[in-house]
Amino acid sequence: MSRRNLNDADFSLMSKVAVLSAFSRDEIVSMTNGATVVIYNGRELLFSEGEPAEQFFIVIKGQVRLFRILGDGRVALFHLVSAGESFAEAVVLSGQKYPVSAECDPGSQIIAISRLQLVNRLRNDKAMIGRMMQSLIERERFFYRELNDLRQRSPSQRLAGFLLSQSDDAEIVPKHVIANRIGVTPETFSRALRKLEDDGFIAQDTRMSILDVEGLRQFSRR
Repeated sequence: MSRRNLNDADFSLMSKVAVLSAFSRDEIVSMTNGATVVIYNGRELLFSEGEPAEQFFIVIKGQVRLFRILGDGRVALFHLVSAGESFAEAVVLSGQKYPVSAECDPGSQIIAISRLQLVNRLRNDKAMIGRMMQSLIERERFFYRELNDLRQRSPSQRLAGFLLSQSDDAEIVPKHVIANRIGVTPETFSRALRKLEDDGFIAQDTRMSILDVEGLRQFSRR
């Protein structure tokens, strides 16, 4: 594990994160004063379910898995957080405990912002509270739309949407993780993958490389 100072690219990315999108650059700099980017060399647990929520996080690079270990020992994946996204901000603001555990991939770069620092900043500027709440409401609307998508789109369309959202240089996401992310069983995922391959939208390789971007985009929107 190593650390580096925040740079202009980090602040530019943070300004697009839902919870901070209503703030100016100077306000974000003030809120993150003293924070650093932590670079994780290996897979590492950021927090465990049930621990006090003292920090929320922004992923600069890499991915973070939010999961819960069930009573029978199985691991249930709740969300896969990618670069440019934040997590745990709502639970931090409510002063509760983390409802899930979080584990980052090797090479991930993550900013942690303390609850105390955030709360103190909000106390000093009441106007920021309203803007932050508006940002959180917008994020809730996004998740509602995403949930609605899961209900209305077929598994193949969900998989198409996921593949289109990934950058060319993104790490290969395990198929079972994608299946969890789009809300299908491994068997349903395999059928959805086979359909996209048979229709010529993607290649039969480990990266599920897209062969027809426009065709896949149109298929995902049907």
